[in-house]
Amino acid sequence: MSYACQVVRAGLNIEIAPDLIANQLNVRNGALILQVPGNSLAAKAGLLPTTRGFAGNIVLGDIIEAVDGKPVRSKADLYKALDNYNIGDEVRLKIRRGNENMELSIALEEKDS
Repeated sequence: MSYACQVVRAGLNIEIAPDLIANQLNVRNGALILQVPGNSLAAKAGLLPTTRGFAGNIVLGDIIEAVDGKPVRSKADLYKALDNYNIGDEVRLKIRRGNENMELSIALEEKDS
């Protein structure tokens, strides 16, 4: 007899840049957001993705610097910080948007595999 088990993890349902790409874009600290699905809780909370400007230049998305006060220095730090939460839990994100620092609250949803 075999049993199938699926582990469901809580997350932000966003795509984070690999650290190498973030470093190439001069993001040395934090987790750079690449994509935010339009129908996600992250989009509803106001998180912004990385985009291309009118001149073809890269416009950096939000950079997550902390989750509930825990520092986020990399993509791995972000995932580690979210490991102890469940779907539906609300977290407070400290983000950098351009030259501004701000905080947003967001409920976690099922993390895409």
